[in-house]
Parts: sequence; C-alpha cells; structure tokens
Amino acid sequence: MWPNDGALSRDRGARVVAPLLGGGFSLVLVPAWLDALGHVDAALRGPATVLGVLYTLACVLAVPLSVRMSEVTRGVFCMVLVAAGVAFVGLTGIGNSWVLLCGLGIVAALMPTWVIVVVTSVVAAGLSITAWEAGALADQFANVVVLVSVTATVALLVRLTEANEELQAARDQVAALAVVRERQRVARDLHDILGHSLTTITIKAGLARRALETGAEAQARSEIGDVERLARQALGDVRGTVSEFRETSLAAELAGVRETLRAAGIEDDLPTSVDDVEPHLQRVFAHVLRECVTNAVRHSGAGSVVVRLGRTWVEVEDDGGGVAGAPEGNGLIGLRERLAAVGGTVRVGPGRRGGTRVRAAAGTGRERRTGDDGGTAEQS
Repeated sequence: MWPNDGALSRDRGARVVAPLLGGGFSLVLVPAWLDALGHVDAALRGPATVLGVLYTLACVLAVPLSVRMSEVTRGVFCMVLVAAGVAFVGLTGIGNSWVLLCGLGIVAALMPTWVIVVVTSVVAAGLSITAWEAGALADQFANVVVLVSVTATVALLVRLTEANEELQAARDQVAALAVVRERQRVARDLHDILGHSLTTITIKAGLARRALETGAEAQARSEIGDVERLARQALGDVRGTVSEFRETSLAAELAGVRETLRAAGIEDDLPTSVDDVEPHLQRVFAHVLRECVTNAVRHSGAGSVVVRLGRTWVEVEDDGGGVAGAPEGNGLIGLRERLAAVGGTVRVGPGRRGGTRVRAAAGTGRERRTGDDGGTAEQS
C-alpha cells in the first residue's frame, strides 16, 4: 500500500490542478502532436497515433478515475501512464520528450512525495542517458530541466492546496472549540452559583408548605422569609455573573487574544500595556479587539494580526483576504453602535499589507493617529 497520509486532501487538490493541466496542455499542443506523428515511419505511425490518443485521454481522465481507485491501483495506473509516455517518445524520437509533462504532472498530483522523486529522477536520468548516447544531450538538456521543474511545481501547488484546506479547517475548529469552551464555562459558573441556592430554596419552600398545613404560622413565616432572602441573594449572584461577562477588561482581552491567535497559528504583534488608553474607553476597545480578532481567525485567512492602541483609538490589522465587497455583519454594526455611544466612529478598509484594517476612535478631542509609515501624528 502507498502511504495514506493526507490522502483525502490530496484528492481534493489534485481534482483542481490535474484536469486543467492535462486538458489544457493537450489542446494547446495539438499542432506539436501532429508534427511529431508526421516524422514517424509509416509502419509505426498507426501504433504511435493510437498510443498518443490513449495517453492523452488517460492524462485528462486520470484524476476523475483515480477517485474510485485504491492506493495500489492508483500507483499502478500512474506507472502505466508514465510508461505509455516513454513508449510514445521511443516511437516518435527523444525530441518529443515534452509529452511526458502530462504523465509526470499526474504523478505529482496523485502520488506521495517519495514516489514523485523516484519516478521523476528515473525519467530524467533515462532521457539524459538516451540523449547522451544519441549525441544530443546539449539539445535535450532544456527539456529535461523543464520536465523536472514543472513536475516539482505541480507537486508544490497540490501540497499548498492541501495545506490551505487543512489550515482553514483548523481555524474553523479553533473558533468552534472557543465557543464550546465559553458555553461550558458559563454553564459551570451558573451551576456553582445557583445550585446551592436553588436547592436550599426548594427545601425551605417545602418546610413552609408543611408548616402551613400543620398550622405553624410562625415557622411558615420564618421559612418564607428565608426563601425570600435566598432568592434575592441568588438574583444578586446572577446579576454579578452577567455583569462580569459583559464588563470586558481590555487587559484580559489582550491576554485572551494572544492565546487565541497562538492556538490558531497566527502571528501576533500586540501591545504590552493598556495604561495609555482612557479608562472609560477600555471596555469599548475590548469589544472592538474581540470582534476584529474573531473575524481574523474565522474569516480572513490571515497569517498575522497587528494591534495598536492609543489614548482614544484602537487599530487592528491583518494580512488576510481583505474586505472588498463584503457586507457588514452584526458584529461590525454592534461595534459602530458602541463607538457612537462614546462619540466615536469605526472605519474598515484595506490594510497596508493587503488585508483588513479596522480603526475605532472615540471623539474626545485630539487623538494620536497611526500614519501609513508606522509613525504617529496628532489629529483633532
């Protein structure tokens, strides 16, 4: 069996690259095919034509057919495909070694790396030796280089496609796990806060009911008073918990952002302190930071995120896919409402590194503005 690491992802990448390579290459080089067949001896022209047509069809259909193949069958198919290309070169002459681009491209799209290296090395060595024996090594050297470089390029493109899909899946999983962890934390805290109080209230209410049934009104009043006190205490605990969730700390949010970006494999450039930020703006800026970083992790495909803080502004920039034509979601609308409440605005646009830059600034007089060159300037 061939190694099966990343087989499913490799299939997805190959279905994108290989059909385009095989079909486009064959169509563009139809004149070259006809010219090659025109130089074949009349006795071999028929077999060479049939072999060329079968080789071309196999290259174009290789990836769709390979989806239902086992790893062993896929490997045998690729080896037969390369052998057919080599046979065609043998019939039409070494000058037509360019036809092996299709076969080697299919190998690069479907096979593990070590198979690609072995097959490409064997084909390149065989062509070089044959050209040397025919005294045409200098003429065929460029063809050999093209074969090796194109095969390596196709293999790299397929692997990059795999890596991108795996990275996107990992980012989605990180975002989903963060939501699950937050829900678990809320459930745990509410259980710890309310569990004991509600249990005690239930017991006290039962005692009050039984006291009323037996005519012990004084005991019933006492138990009902305890129920009221416990209920008020539980209500205060719930309000305190909810308030803690909503009263976001900018310093704590920075720490959480650093952990989130690190878990998602995104480089971070974050401030080390929030002391320069106006105290009454730290809560609002914490929400801005959370929303922007969440979007960067889930949607932008960014490789790095930069956060800058000023006395009355915060700026978050990533190097992801950008925001051109993207509609505003509920998160950004909510940020605009929060900034409007403190007389500020939110601006979203392309970043200096091609991604997205979100700048939130409160309208409190003069603010420091980050310039395009990375410096700062005072703005009224």
